[in-house]
Amino acid sequence: MNLLSSRTLLPVRAPRLRVLAVAAAVTAALAACSPQSPPESQQPAPQPAEPATDTVAAMPADGTVASMPMPSGVGAGDAWMRAMPPGAKVAGGFLTLRNGGADADRLLSIHSPAAERVEVHEMRTVDGMMRMRHLEEGLEVPAGGEIRLAPGGYHLMFMQPARPFAEGDTVPATLVFEHAGEVEVEFRVLALGASGPAGQAGDGDHHGGHH
Repeated sequence: MNLLSSRTLLPVRAPRLRVLAVAAAVTAALAACSPQSPPESQQPAPQPAEPATDTVAAMPADGTVASMPMPSGVGAGDAWMRAMPPGAKVAGGFLTLRNGGADADRLLSIHSPAAERVEVHEMRTVDGMMRMRHLEEGLEVPAGGEIRLAPGGYHLMFMQPARPFAEGDTVPATLVFEHAGEVEVEFRVLALGASGPAGQAGDGDHHGGHH
């Protein structure tokens, strides 16, 4: 980023460069876990809305949904992420956590050999601005329900990957729950602008046992 000319190369510019570098890193992190859609010219024409039926329930704003019937125990499925653009240092991970047990459980931590560390984050709009925060207390999965980690909401953040994730890769990770213990999962790396795997709901679930 060439912001300085030979006539403006003064020591006072150094703090500004550091601020710009931090701003660029934050922008890249937000882009890694934000919803993406094709350009307006490529989007399909609007279709008439279909009438709602009693068999379709609206999803609450927090992403928590009921899912019955459901296997017992805690499981994870539909795990995916986007390919990383050149120079990126973070990658967002998305999946669905399901809890078929009678008690709530909590995702406490995640670790992966493919990244220096993995954190649970939440993205939300506050006062018209998109903000992201680290959920240090973890993420609760309600009893008899599920919670979806998706672009624009809850998600995992893979920090400092060992190498950039490319389309077609699989990224292993271990989810650590308060009661269910460890659950192994693999993330499929999709195209850079992907919005999620199509037709994969409920496939590839991995379950943990209570200890």
